[in-house]
Amino acid sequence: MIYKRDRYLILDPCGVYLVRISIPEYMRAFFCGKRNFLKSTGSRDIRQARLFRDAIAVEFARLREQLRPQPSGSKVELIINDLRRIGSYAKDNPPQMGAPVQACSSLLQMRDLYLLQFGDKRKLTTLSKTNKAVEQILVHLKRGDIHLREINRTVVTSWLDKLKKEKALQTVQNYISSLAQIWDLARNRYHDAPQDNPWRGHGIEAKSSKISYEVFAPGELAKVFAALGDDTEMQAVTQIGMYSGMRLNEICSLQVGNIREVEGILCFEVKEGKTKSAARIIPIHSKIIPLVKVLLEKPFDGFLFYHASITDRADGKRSTWHTQRFMRAKRKALGEAGTERKVFHSLRHEVAQQLDRGGVDGRNPVPEDRIALLLGHERGKTETFKTYSKHAASPVELSKYVELVSYESLMQ
Repeated sequence: MIYKRDRYLILDPCGVYLVRISIPEYMRAFFCGKRNFLKSTGSRDIRQARLFRDAIAVEFARLREQLRPQPSGSKVELIINDLRRIGSYAKDNPPQMGAPVQACSSLLQMRDLYLLQFGDKRKLTTLSKTNKAVEQILVHLKRGDIHLREINRTVVTSWLDKLKKEKALQTVQNYISSLAQIWDLARNRYHDAPQDNPWRGHGIEAKSSKISYEVFAPGELAKVFAALGDDTEMQAVTQIGMYSGMRLNEICSLQVGNIREVEGILCFEVKEGKTKSAARIIPIHSKIIPLVKVLLEKPFDGFLFYHASITDRADGKRSTWHTQRFMRAKRKALGEAGTERKVFHSLRHEVAQQLDRGGVDGRNPVPEDRIALLLGHERGKTETFKTYSKHAASPVELSKYVELVSYESLMQ
């Protein structure tokens, strides 16, 4: 396991470090049902915060072990039960004569094999979801590891019924998809792997549960921007989102090397993202060119934004802090009711809408394939995008479309 020296530490909006530790289900009754143990270190110094965190973490770990439920039965009974399970499995799967045949591995071994086989073919976020799914099913079963044969459809549906009450359908679908692929890999490799995949055929329509984002009404965006206060980093991130249509994590992942001049046009270069089509060149709107140049003068370990540079997640996302900060500002400015669908991603929808309509006056509607190029959407099976030199449109042409985006009426 990779040691994360800033584990359990998060930043509040004022830049003060907090200690946040997840509370296991069996301990929540002692913490008034809370899911997280949260305490302020009272310090903006990461070194002081780590010392505070270490002292708290040691005591919390001691309490966690003290309260952890113990399996029923004596140690001898537990060992005997394990031996009986092995004997039962051996009876159903007699050893093969002749050359030894490799048997199907346990869930953790299959996960490691999956990560090894697809490590360079899947995105980091996808691999992270796979690892998370395995961890969650083992926590549910209260097992350190388990053989694939012990997880049947009844076990799966029972877990899914529980998850649907606690998680979003998209999260449940991510777990199902990740575990289904592990079972498929096992079936394709091993003679004794389960032939029925218990993770298939559950009919969870995650797409239908996705939120349809709404654009901000005139005046609302100005209120949200004002609610950001003197947070210059979030103001800069928001402005780039307003005039580029980039996804939040794409903005937060920007480094000095992602700002390039192509054919005389200053551009953002997105090298990878949510989909294959995410890689693209986006001309920088004239309204934010001065802002981008200022950001280039004082990078943070190569990144344009400080909080992105210190965010270290297993899935590679850099936008966690920014997502929370924007949501707090939106709730403060617009309230809770009726604003659930208005988020940072709404800025992307606003850009798409303005391009489709042809700017404020509606006189120059942008072709659909050009909008797809700017936003990183799929343009069709016959067109692919690798580098800007293979564009069907030059940065000079795309720059004219970007300049159509305006917020004069929305910000009043």
